[in-house]
Parts: sequence; structure tokens; C-alpha cells
Amino acid sequence: MFKFDLLENENVIAIYRQTEARLFKPVLIVFVLIYFPWFFLLKYELAETYDRLLLLWTILVFFYALNKYILWLLNVYLLTNKRLIQVKYKNLFNKQVLESPLDRILNISFYVKGFFQIIFHFGAVEVQVAGLGQPMVLENISNPSQVKDFLWKTHNRYSQGGFFTQNSEVAHEILVNKPKTNRL
Repeated sequence: MFKFDLLENENVIAIYRQTEARLFKPVLIVFVLIYFPWFFLLKYELAETYDRLLLLWTILVFFYALNKYILWLLNVYLLTNKRLIQVKYKNLFNKQVLESPLDRILNISFYVKGFFQIIFHFGAVEVQVAGLGQPMVLENISNPSQVKDFLWKTHNRYSQGGFFTQNSEVAHEILVNKPKTNRL
């Protein structure tokens, strides 16, 4: 379902997705859109009268839920040994890819705003990149402080000259100490 072309000698180090808590609102909307029509039509014994309409409504809500899930699944942040890539889908036909070489990263910070982000330990990681007017923002990432630290560590290893070029000890250290990620 998801395919991304990598450069020569490029390896994926980490894959980040928005936290599953991001799906809470669509799940709540789907529950309300399914529950209330079914509840009232069954309560007032109108389900047989409006059975086709109810079935059509349920199918439409199912497609809404499927669309939200697929968009969540496709929005991904890839960290390779050469660059940071952000793949963002606003809808199934609107894709934006933003990428930056690791050596162009200037600053990395994170922020956690709001009650739910503090409770569920997710937030945003902001990456300042030379040449971009706006920062690259990794939104709704689990454990943003760990992701920020890992991105800095990866950037520093890359800046010290050749990242995974024959130095398997460095590669092992980075891969062992990386934060938990969601796999494709």
C-alpha cells in the first residue's frame, strides 16, 4: 500500500506515525453516526420501514471510517541514514512530500499542548531546516522528547562524517537506542 523510493545506499532507520490517540475523534464520530439512527429506528420500530436507507447510511459511515483510517496509515515520517521525509495526505488524492537531508537540519524542538497530549504522551516535533521557510513539523508523535533526542543523535552521527558507511558499531548503537516506532 505504501511505497517510497529510497536513494542508493539509503536505509530506513525509523518510521513514525501519528499516535493512535489521533483516531479517537473519528471513532467517536462513527459511533454517534451509527448508534443514534439505529437506536431510534429500532426503538420506535421503524427499522423495517427505513431498512434500505439505514443500510445505505451505515455503508457511508463505514467508508468515512475507512477513509480516516487509511489517511492515518498513509501519513508517515521516515528517517533514513541520509534524510528526513514527511509524507502527508490531506485526502486520498492530495499528497505532499517534504524531505530534507540530515546535514541541513539546524534545530530540533518539541512541544506538548493540551490536556490529552499530556495524558497520552504525544505532541509535535519541530525540525528547522536550512532553505525551508517553515519548519518541518512531525505532528501527534508519541513520546516527542525521545523522538527529538533520537533525531539529534542521528543528525550528529551523520554530521561526524558518513553515517552508515562501513561503521557497523555506530549503526548498531543508533538502531539499539532508537525510540519505539510504528512499522509500515
